[in-house]
Amino acid sequence: MANISNDIILQAVEKAINHRIHFFCYRLPGQEQLNFGAQIIEQHTPIGFFIQPFCEEMNTPPSYISAQFDAVKFLKIPLSSLPRTNCRLIMAETTDKATYINQATQCIKEISAGNYKKIVLSRTICNEYAVMSWKNVFKNLLDKNPDAFVFIFHSEEAGFWIGASPEKYLSYHRDDISTMALAGTRISGSNEEWGEKEIDEQKIVADYISEKFKLAGIDYIMSPTYTKNAGLVEHICNDFTGKVNTPSQVDKLRNYLHPTPAIAGVPTKEAVKYIRNIEKHSRRYYGGFIGPVDAWGNFDFYVNLRSMEFDSERYCIYVGGGITADSDPEKEWQETIHKAKTLQRFL
Repeated sequence: MANISNDIILQAVEKAINHRIHFFCYRLPGQEQLNFGAQIIEQHTPIGFFIQPFCEEMNTPPSYISAQFDAVKFLKIPLSSLPRTNCRLIMAETTDKATYINQATQCIKEISAGNYKKIVLSRTICNEYAVMSWKNVFKNLLDKNPDAFVFIFHSEEAGFWIGASPEKYLSYHRDDISTMALAGTRISGSNEEWGEKEIDEQKIVADYISEKFKLAGIDYIMSPTYTKNAGLVEHICNDFTGKVNTPSQVDKLRNYLHPTPAIAGVPTKEAVKYIRNIEKHSRRYYGGFIGPVDAWGNFDFYVNLRSMEFDSERYCIYVGGGITADSDPEKEWQETIHKAKTLQRFL
């Protein structure tokens, strides 16, 4: 796949979307080469694309897209030989401001009462569209987000998704394993010092990841704190790198980290229960993790953020932010607006 031009791959993406084929296409942060795979029949291959939901339920199970065909081979398949697949319809509705402000206020009360340290609250922005070239939306995301994991995929369980995630969930190559603690948000290019609310929010995530590395028995190094650009916004970040001794350590850390405080809250399990109770929409695969796997068990998983789901007539953008005791509901609402613009400016 590495020798196939990006223009050819984008043609394959367009064909796959138009004919509702199960496929994936992505570009890793800092790279130029696109990667593509299409699945035509029900047959597992060790090379493919894994999709983990925010919460596993009957209607949101983990999903896997096998890389049965690269872009060149897929483009050669006649349309008459392509399978007929369904397009999952979007049922969610837009979260209005009053609802979000009320939910954020409730979250702050719960945190102030000592029941939680942090709750990540999300909302949805849904709309109809008349004509849309999703290939061009994908191309624009690639052009404007060089340091993000930019992706588009379609599977039977998940439906169609597109996005540009700034946050690595977990990468594993040979014995090297890495992740990041990413939290706190402001508009890109700010020259001031980070506020106490954002610093505390990010430290919660960093402490959580440190604890999970220790629990998995993996020695690690945490980088100094730095500001990470993510298009129109930027975040506070620490990188974590470690060496693993056994495959079981990889499995442990992968399971321990999801969901992280960056997309759920603290304490995590209790925050997830509260989120599912207070939010009126299902997050589905937003806040889960996605990414490629290879034949040797290596993978690059990223959190499904700055993303949207779409069908043949509607789209639904999912966007969220961390609520702490120092949060201001109005400012949290504005933060979700800035995050959503990563996608909205191309629609």
